[in-house]
Amino acid sequence: MRAALRRGIAVCLAVPLVVLLAIPAAHAEDTDPLPPGGAVEDGTGSPLTDRLIDAVEGGATAPAQIAEELSLPAEGGGSLSFDDAGRITATVIFAGPADAALLAQLGEIAVVERDLSPLPAATVRVAPDAMDAVQALPGVLSVSPALQAFTGADRAAVLDSVQASLPAAPQHTEASADDRCGPIPIEADAPLRADEARERFGVDGSGVTIGIISDSFEHRTSPTSWADDVASGALPGEGNPCGYTTPVEIVSDSHGGGDEGRAMAQLVHGIAPGATLLFADPGRNDLEMALNIEELASRGADIIVDDITWPQEAHFQKSFISAAADRARATYGAAYFTAAGNSTTIARTGPSAGAPMSSWETDAYRPTVCPSWVVHDAGDDCLDFDPDPAVETPYETFTIGDFEEDPQTTLNTIASIGEPVFGVTTSYELQFFEETDTEPVLLGQISSLGSIYPGLSGSVTVNGRTKVRMAMVRTEIDPAATALPAVYIGFLGGADDIDERRFMGNADASDTATDRVGASTFGHAGDGSGVSTASLQWDDPTVVREYSSLGPNILRFEAVDLMTPTPTPAPALPTPIVVDAPHVASVDGTQTTFFGGSNGDPDNPEYRFSGTSAAAPNAAAVAALAKSYAPGLAEADLTAAVIASARGTSEGGPVNPYAGVPDARVFGAGIVDAVGLIEALPALAPAPADLTLGSTSPTGMVANWAEVSAPAHSIIELFSGDAASGTPLQTSEVPPGTVSAEFANLEPNQPYSVRVSAVNGVGARNPAQATARTAPLAPSGLALAAAGTESLEVTWASGGSLDHYRISLQPAASASAARAASAAEPTVIDLPADAVSHTFTRLAAATDYTVVLEAVNADGVGTPASLDARTAAPAVAPVDPAAQAPGDARLSQTGGQSMLPVILGAVGVLLVGAIVTTVALIRGRRRRSADQAAVGGTDGLE
Repeated sequence: MRAALRRGIAVCLAVPLVVLLAIPAAHAEDTDPLPPGGAVEDGTGSPLTDRLIDAVEGGATAPAQIAEELSLPAEGGGSLSFDDAGRITATVIFAGPADAALLAQLGEIAVVERDLSPLPAATVRVAPDAMDAVQALPGVLSVSPALQAFTGADRAAVLDSVQASLPAAPQHTEASADDRCGPIPIEADAPLRADEARERFGVDGSGVTIGIISDSFEHRTSPTSWADDVASGALPGEGNPCGYTTPVEIVSDSHGGGDEGRAMAQLVHGIAPGATLLFADPGRNDLEMALNIEELASRGADIIVDDITWPQEAHFQKSFISAAADRARATYGAAYFTAAGNSTTIARTGPSAGAPMSSWETDAYRPTVCPSWVVHDAGDDCLDFDPDPAVETPYETFTIGDFEEDPQTTLNTIASIGEPVFGVTTSYELQFFEETDTEPVLLGQISSLGSIYPGLSGSVTVNGRTKVRMAMVRTEIDPAATALPAVYIGFLGGADDIDERRFMGNADASDTATDRVGASTFGHAGDGSGVSTASLQWDDPTVVREYSSLGPNILRFEAVDLMTPTPTPAPALPTPIVVDAPHVASVDGTQTTFFGGSNGDPDNPEYRFSGTSAAAPNAAAVAALAKSYAPGLAEADLTAAVIASARGTSEGGPVNPYAGVPDARVFGAGIVDAVGLIEALPALAPAPADLTLGSTSPTGMVANWAEVSAPAHSIIELFSGDAASGTPLQTSEVPPGTVSAEFANLEPNQPYSVRVSAVNGVGARNPAQATARTAPLAPSGLALAAAGTESLEVTWASGGSLDHYRISLQPAASASAARAASAAEPTVIDLPADAVSHTFTRLAAATDYTVVLEAVNADGVGTPASLDARTAAPAVAPVDPAAQAPGDARLSQTGGQSMLPVILGAVGVLLVGAIVTTVALIRGRRRRSADQAAVGGTDGLE
């Protein structure tokens, strides 16, 4: 096989190194002289890929066969992904940006699933026996299988082993125990003080967007589906009965899974129900997850939380996912939370009983001669696990416990060499053997990933009540290397079946030790790129979960440049950086509608979500409450406040169960505390006082308030209906000193709310709110239907949704001043909303009046229409006032004092004038007759 040929070449290349790196064999189990690790071989650049090709050429065809040959799990985290044609998902790394011609060449050999630009890489599906053809393409640096990501459920046997220790919780009903809307109680509320924070500070996550990354979201339909969760109130969306109708936005969810992401979303929604949620799966490799982080941040995620570990992640360097998290924080201002991991195991027997033992690491690889029973070629060497320079032991020994239900268990192993991404020159493998009365029996070999990735991942099945040896074999090295790399070897699952291990390091939690045991945070969960979250028991948050991963991590290289177009190894740090992780703790084991171990009555099961995968979204949701309270709070300040306000042991927080391990490496600063977090933020400006809101017209309103002292600014928001009903119709920011705001283009006779918030320097708002209706439209069609001498009848069109009409009558402006002055004050009459006419009576004849008709809404606000009208003149002379019934002061009695004396006087004057005129005419006629007689003629007089 080609691997044997390459190793033969390696022997020749290694000869010059014999003198420099020869290892004394006095203490080795194999007494044959052995040169140190061989030189870099030709091949695909990935020992795992080379073994995969050899396995297929050797006759392995079925996925299960191939997985067994490579010591990989058949499914889940760390496994290969096959399509129906037998092609596997692989990651291709280019020497620079891939042009169209290179992608076309690649497409002739493999199915190009995704060009990962701007990263110099692509995701492909390729037949295993064609992988070397991909490697041979000009411009390709490496091709390696894309092992699947580990989720929280993969990283430890949590879902089964922890069930026995879970407390029996009250059975839930459709109404939760705390009377909140939804199908399950929010059991994280009390220990995290989230319910108190929501009530005291009026926050529910509104205005905050949270991005979630996990295996999948909408692939399971039992016991509940996504639609079921929305309908019950467990998730937001259209039809949510609790009023949270903005659905979860799916950015990417195409690869299947157990919907752990949907369970995480339920936990977030329970604590911060007003937050907007986004979801993305982790993609098919670590590079795709890095791009998904970028996508969530670019879509406005204020907070991102994940529960993913990739086998490809580096342990001694911030690699692609860590760099993406850093970029999300620096470029987009998104806080990042991640699960610390569920990988801690505790020794049960031996001198280290009670001590964490799930990992081992050393500052520098110590080469020694491999035992004869180790599978190795000439030129290979083995790692000496014994820190004593006088003793060489080329293997570690584990004592496997007694299993009650299954005679076997699987150790899921993860490792990393202390070399940078893109600059890996060491190839290595882990070999596991079962001790027997004769020679140890090989159980499995796990190969490293290659020249791009410094990691290793695989699994091996072991028997109970046995002793298992683990050897690390170095198969390739760089002849020019002058320093021996650090080594990390840990377990992501299955190690809880180990009772004890032989080597426990050479110092207790000392930074000066060369060998350390117990740290199990891996990759971005422990390198400081996110807020790493440990797990506490939900009903007793002083108890640290025994599986919750411990720190620290040690960084030895500068971070990967995520946006570089050319793969370049990062330089070593001048001094290694020790990162204490996890940073905080939160609770797990709380209920979901479908995910997790099932407790309780079979007819009414409780699904409890355990692990740091549950703790992390609970912590992220608490941060969302603070961000909702203080929208202007910068990411760095929010993250720092979450950590600084966490409650440690002295404040009723978690208690460290591990002697010699600092709190900072067990649960960080303590349990996140929603009330303490918000109280730690800068003080609020006073809320605006005396806020009033009134209608100025059917389409306008004005708000007035007292001046606020010392705000950074104020935010004014206009809502349709109540302010809690949804998104503002209008939002504006006004400078200090502003005390009023006008709103136009509104709908008539509709309720509106105005919220005026005084905002401090970090965006924390102190609001005041007022609600009022706009005025209705004025009545239409107001007209005079009939005018009598003492009455006026008016009509109008029906006016819609009104409370009532208000009508009044008064003398018109054209009436005489005396008459207007003597008129009684007009009486206002209320009419029902369905009225369309009214008649005024007992008015004065031939008099001008003005009718005012208002359409009045439920708030008592009216808009008037007016009509000028005149009563008719009388057809006959008015009667004696004495004969008229006395009037009353009502609106129907109109006019001034009686006119009879004036009329009688006028008649008398007319009679006198007539008499005087008659006498004058008679006298004139007699005078003319006398004058005619004097001249002697009669002129026709008879």
